[in-house]
Amino acid sequence: MAKLPRATVGRRYARALFELTHADQTDETTLAELLTLQDVLSTNPQLMQALTSVSVPDAAKQELLTTMTKDASTLVQHLIEMVYENRRIADLPTIIVDYKLLVDQAMQVVTAEVTTAVALADDQAERLSAKLKDMFNAQEIVLEQHVDPTILGGVKVEANNRVIDGSLATKLANIRQSIIG
Repeated sequence: MAKLPRATVGRRYARALFELTHADQTDETTLAELLTLQDVLSTNPQLMQALTSVSVPDAAKQELLTTMTKDASTLVQHLIEMVYENRRIADLPTIIVDYKLLVDQAMQVVTAEVTTAVALADDQAERLSAKLKDMFNAQEIVLEQHVDPTILGGVKVEANNRVIDGSLATKLANIRQSIIG
């Protein structure tokens, strides 16, 4: 049997977890625990290497998992155990990202990656947030701002699987393409 892609696995585990936590109204607390765990994994890449290594004994891996989840809720502990037992521990970061997307969607929170040539001033960021709230019918917009001088000017927004590209570089490229034919 073929191994499922990481994205598919992430969505399935995240959906199952979300159904449990949403019914219990523990989405936010579970998400906070998982984001803390994600932070531990991202700041200690050797931890995931040890958990996925064939040369590290299973007992040592179990000890690592116990230490990682000692302060976690029973639900998160069971999730980590199940993911490990099903040999999907390498998929944990994807599961966490997918779970966060589900929680954000339920809370009408949209994370927008905003790229500009220069950093946005606070009032510009507030106006952009207000426009994006209306556009995405969201309660809250979380702006993740990136500065990229190569876009020359304007703004590029990526949110909810949509790209709104109002960058000057793209506009110039489109004009160039229409002239060339």
